Amino acid sequence: MTMSIRKQNRTKGSILIGVLLILFLMSVVIMRFLQEANREIEYQNQFQSPIDLRSQAYGILDATLATLHEIKTIDGELYRSNQGWANPMGYSQFPIPEGLDVSVKITDETGKLPINHNDVTIWKLLFEAMGIDLSDADVLTDSLIDWMDKDDLKRLNGAEFDDYDLDGKEYKPSNEPLKDFEELRHIEGFSELFFDEEDGTPNQYYKWFEQSVSLYNTHPVNVNTAQGLVLNILARMGGFNVDYFMQHMRGPDTLAGTGDDPWITNYQQIPGFGMGQPAGGSMSASRLFGSTSKLFHIEVKVQRSNAVFLITTLIGPKDGSRSSGTSTSRTSRSSSSNKSSGYYPFEILHLTENRIF
Repeated sequence: MTMSIRKQNRTKGSILIGVLLILFLMSVVIMRFLQEANREIEYQNQFQSPIDLRSQAYGILDATLATLHEIKTIDGELYRSNQGWANPMGYSQFPIPEGLDVSVKITDETGKLPINHNDVTIWKLLFEAMGIDLSDADVLTDSLIDWMDKDDLKRLNGAEFDDYDLDGKEYKPSNEPLKDFEELRHIEGFSELFFDEEDGTPNQYYKWFEQSVSLYNTHPVNVNTAQGLVLNILARMGGFNVDYFMQHMRGPDTLAGTGDDPWITNYQQIPGFGMGQPAGGSMSASRLFGSTSKLFHIEVKVQRSNAVFLITTLIGPKDGSRSSGTSTSRTSRSSSSNKSSGYYPFEILHLTENRIF
């Protein structure tokens, strides 16, 4: 009798252990299934959410253009980012969906030196400001102008078709303005000074040049947005003091980036303009010195989790969109540009889309 009871107990215990084991295995399988399902949902989201992100990105780009349009309408021209266009999302009060990270970066291409000029003085000043010695600056200047000008006449320190041919190089002067900064690799002098000898990567000279020169700007340089080397070159060309100018542009509170910062509407308003010794050069003041922003690089980035959508665009003025203004500063402005008319005095010159996962 006792043996039978013990046997029954062992049988029940074995069954219980078996049931527990089955439950454990089932829980493992369910957990694995849930993990795989979650990963599948995340994977599908990465490919489906860019459709929504793309729509959001273009909505933000539209709000940015509307902001620029409204400010231009109010002030007559776009002079400086403290007019309100530095923060188009804050200005327009564009609604951002929860969980979406948004950034908008606006760069004024008009604040850079145009690539399509052949003023020897400006190029030499730029290269010397980079810390390049005079003899190398002469080579860079003449070689760059020879590469872009339409004739085959070699400058004193430059290089033309025959020089590249004699050196056995496959590339020859394009006889037109640069289309890409990577083109500098092929120009006499630049290939040696602007790129690392070992791996060919662009060095600091290349980066300074890229930051200071625009491949797109054909307008006078906007003195309101010029910075760094560009502003120093403008000061040398215009005979004014950079420090005094920057102090003036900080406004009465002497703080940069605040509402009382003024802007110049004509180069003759530059404090101390012509008081020093101008560097000379072949470009007239009206062709070199400007006060308005004409070309903008706009980068719109929207992100949700690991999915990112990026729009990069270059916009310029439409024909007949130029106007003049006399505003000098602003401390406040209404935020209503999201109610735009749908017409913007800008033309999209270039646009790229990038999905990043």
